[in-house]
Amino acid sequence: MIQSIDARFDKIRREREEAPKEIEKLKEDFDFFKKAMEQDLSNLEELKKERRKGERELEEIELKFGKSKLKLDEVKSNKEYQAVLKEIEELKELTFQKEEVVIKWMEDIEIQEKEGAINDLRGQESQKEYKNKEKEFSQRTIELDKEVRSLNEKRLQLSQKVDKDLLSKYDTLRMNLKVQVVAPVIDAVCQGCHLGIPPQRYNELMKGGSPQSCPNCNRIIYWEDDRES
Repeated sequence: MIQSIDARFDKIRREREEAPKEIEKLKEDFDFFKKAMEQDLSNLEELKKERRKGERELEEIELKFGKSKLKLDEVKSNKEYQAVLKEIEELKELTFQKEEVVIKWMEDIEIQEKEGAINDLRGQESQKEYKNKEKEFSQRTIELDKEVRSLNEKRLQLSQKVDKDLLSKYDTLRMNLKVQVVAPVIDAVCQGCHLGIPPQRYNELMKGGSPQSCPNCNRIIYWEDDRES
């Protein structure tokens, strides 16, 4: 039946419309994780840069600390001795502070590396899902194209056996209604719009003959014996 072929065409069209949307959503997810991974690398590099800076400052302080200790052997007065001791204590405190800062940078780097590893794993999974779905859709498109060609051939063959005026009416209704065009009538009720049809038309429909139209929705209707239901 032509209508069943057209219904399949509609399903194929919807599948072709929905699949790219799903693929696009997967691509957006992948792009999100990709940007997150790039940001992770940027953050990690910045943290390492700050750590290296702190380590260099700590080395400079340790050099000053070593020089200050050597001064103790060179001072000639108690006043100079006390000044050097004060300088050493200040350098010790500064060393402690810098070590705390460097340790904090190292902890932040460790945290960032863990977060980066998680995002990297999610990104790989997201990319795999996206690529698989893209490949699946590509293969499915080939199958659908093949089915469409087969359906077109069947529809053409069936169309040649149908009254041209009836087929023209069917095609016009299908284009306008965008839904089921041919509907059965059961117990005097059109199954397309679910409204009753006049008794006289129902009687004519049961007798058969020329095609009838529903007076309510204008669908092409046919009688379906409700006793068989």
